[in-house]
Formats: sequence, C-alpha cells, structure tokens
Amino acid sequence: MMSDLAKATGMDEFVDYDAIGLMELIKKGEVTASELLEVFISRADKLKHHINAVNIEYYDVARERAAHLTKDTPFAGVPILVKDMVDIGHLIGTDCSNSKSDYPTIPVPYTQAVESIGLNIFGRTNSPEFASSFNTWNERFGLTRNPWDPEKTVFGSSGGSSAAVAAGIAPLALGTDGAGSNRVPPNACGVFGFKPSRGRLLAGETGGVHDLIKTHSGISRSVRDNEMLFYHTQDLRNPLFKPFTLRSRAKESQKLRIGYIREGLPGYAVDPRIMKKQDKVAELCRSLGHDVVEVDLKIDGELYFQRYHSFYMPKFTSLAQQILDNKPSYNNEIMNILELTYLTRTNAVYGKKFTQQQVVEAEKYLLNDIPQVFEQLFDQYDVLLSAVCPIQTQNVGFINPMRDSFVEKANITNTISSLTSLSNICGHPSMSVPLSSIRNEESGIKMPLGSMFQAKSGDEEILYELAYSLESAKPWANKWPAISVKHL
Repeated sequence: MMSDLAKATGMDEFVDYDAIGLMELIKKGEVTASELLEVFISRADKLKHHINAVNIEYYDVARERAAHLTKDTPFAGVPILVKDMVDIGHLIGTDCSNSKSDYPTIPVPYTQAVESIGLNIFGRTNSPEFASSFNTWNERFGLTRNPWDPEKTVFGSSGGSSAAVAAGIAPLALGTDGAGSNRVPPNACGVFGFKPSRGRLLAGETGGVHDLIKTHSGISRSVRDNEMLFYHTQDLRNPLFKPFTLRSRAKESQKLRIGYIREGLPGYAVDPRIMKKQDKVAELCRSLGHDVVEVDLKIDGELYFQRYHSFYMPKFTSLAQQILDNKPSYNNEIMNILELTYLTRTNAVYGKKFTQQQVVEAEKYLLNDIPQVFEQLFDQYDVLLSAVCPIQTQNVGFINPMRDSFVEKANITNTISSLTSLSNICGHPSMSVPLSSIRNEESGIKMPLGSMFQAKSGDEEILYELAYSLESAKPWANKWPAISVKHL
C-alpha cells in the first residue's frame, strides 16, 4: 500500500517507475489501482498550468473503473493518457476543434484492446486542431509547452502525449502518427516514440479499418512499456505479419547492417549541429557491433512534397465541405467557417486546387515510386538511421494556427516531416530514440534530440531489440526536465 510518509507529505514515491514497474506493485499489493490513479491525477493537476498537456479529464470515470479493475490483466489498472484524436467509444472527444461538440466517440478495436489489458484512461492530451500542423496549439484548448523549456514547442501532433510523458504525468501515453507525430514530439521531449507497420496493430479507425498513412501506438519513458503495449494490441488475424513476441529484451541485439541517411532528404538539409549529434549515434551503433554505412536518399524532395500535398491536403477540403453542407449561411466559402482555426481553413482552401487527376498521379508516385526506394535500401540494410527532425526545437510561436496560413508555413512544415513522413507513405515501422541533447544557443538550456531508426514492414522486433541495446548503452530514464513531477 502507499506509504504513510507519502500520504502525509504528498511526496510522489512512484515517479521513477515505468508502467510495468507500477503494474508489478499493483499485482504484489503494494499499491492499489485506485491509489495510483489519485497520484496520477495529482500530477496532472500540478502540471496543468505549466505545460497544458492534458486537455480533457476523465477522473470520475477512471475512478469508477479503477475500483473494479482486476489485477489479472497485463497492466492491472495502470493509468494512461490518450491523444484527443483517438476514438475511445464511451468517452468524449473533440479533435481539439471548436467545430465539434463534445461527442462520444465510436468504439474501435485498438482502444478496446487498450482497456481490455487493464490500462485505465484518465484523460486526453492536447493536439493541433485535427492534427493539422506541427505545433500543438489550438483555439479550443490553447498551447502545449515543452517541459524542458516552456518557451519551446513540443512540435505535433502528439505533442500533449509527449509532454505528459516527459514531465512524468504518466509513463505511457497513446498517440497517432500520420507524418511523424509519434516521433517528432518525442524527439523534442526526450522520450521514446514508436510508429508501427501499416496494419500491424488493431485498427484505430471507425469500422475497424486502417488509415492509409496514420497509425496508433505508444509514447513512453521506457522501451519495455512501449513493447508490451505493442504486443497486446497487435492484430493476430493479419496474414501479412507473423505474431510479434516479447522475446526482444531477453536476447542480445543481432549484428545489424545500418544505413545512415546523414544528409536527410535532398532539398531539406539536416542542421549541421544535429548532424554532428547523429554522427555520434552512428559511432555508438558501431561500438555495439553494428556495421554502419552512410547512404543517400535518392528522392527529389521538391517533387515529393508536391505530390504529398496533392495527396494529403484535399482531406481538409472534405472536412470543411462537411461543415459547409450543414451551414448554408457560410455561402459555401471555406474562409467563413470561423469554428476552424485560420490555418485549418487555409489547408482546406489549398486542397481545393488539386484536380482528381493530380490526386491519382500523386497516389501512384507516393505508393509505388517511394516504396521502391526503400525496398532497395532494405535489400542492403536491416535498419536505417537518420535524424528525426532536420531542425532544432523551435520557439512556441513558430506556427500560430490562429494567424498563419498553410502557404506561409509550408516550407517549415515540409522540413519538419521530410524524414518521418516517408515511413508513413511506405507503411514500414520507425522509432525515435532519445539519445542526444543540443544546447540552445539563446537560452543555454539543453534540449533533447532523438535519433530515428526504420526497418522494413513487419520488422518491429529488430527495432525493439535495437532500442533495448541503445537504452542500456545510453540510458535516458534518469533524465528529467525542470518542469516535471521529479522537480516540482
């Protein structure tokens, strides 16, 4: 049970435990799921006005559930946070937009599995409106700040989940990844983020279907939490993949052929300071016995984003049109939809410019030509290493969704996603591992910096094995931001 000292002083004695460690305490009877939930709620309340990571609270629902959860489930009642872009079924969601009323979302297989394994959802985390930008800031819930430096962004769109995990509100949170959202924010926050293969996990969309580029998965402080969540949410009925096992942490990482994409996507160069940090990660991999060879991405960056915009931006046009169809007073003008932020409206306007033929051409290029580049690379290499994001963590206002247009911010958005979005298009797995830091020249604060590793579709075991060895060689669990439950 929770110690008398902790109860009397408010001291959080569980701060250094990951989700598996907390599960073990529950199973041994050293703390109950209900007691642990109150600790997590206290953490969220304490940090609410510092970083604004949790935007919707389900405290009473979670309390009711904690009282009836069984210890026999894999996570035994450990609390968890979920991005406000994920359908849960019995809990409201908003997609972080004023255009949507609080609505009970539709049950989907992925979150049904999350709850069935004993994870207790006690809140939602902040995101850009409809995941429409790389800054976690929306008109409805406001701006999420980086716990390492509140004047810096957490990027997006899984920024709230990444900030919450980094600050210690919860050791494990759920995010979605459509162009890098489970890797770019973890890279900025110093936590571990994972994107699975397309169709590898249970479906997270209405009707049990898989989005073509978006996946659902975990953001965590430890590799083992992330892997255990992955294991228990895999789709065992998918014939494309052999069942994933938890054997990864029980064996040495095999010697890997690693291709190092040092320069980044042509046209979107990696910051020289970031490149030097990634060079050290390449040396770390060599010291662990892996062969590391520098490789080039033979992709025209400008053409890639021309096609990517043709493929992706019309979805915002469709979203806006649904609103217009129900609001005749807007005269079918997207810019009249004041419930949407200015940035989302300009996304939708930009999406109107593409013809159906352009969309078809874009799909052909993205879903055929780009995967062929990576198929050739994975014929030669087991894993690809690169920076997660080519630029350093930006100031909080670098994208203001209430003021900035898509065209004004297109170049920086392209740059941020220039390495991560490729695995979403191809459907193979990828992870951000917090192995470095880089001192901000203005503030002097050391900001976290992730390294991205990719493998061919279905090879998650290779990535998790590598992540374990990197975690052992260069641990990050004891590194805490100033704004965290460790220090406040």
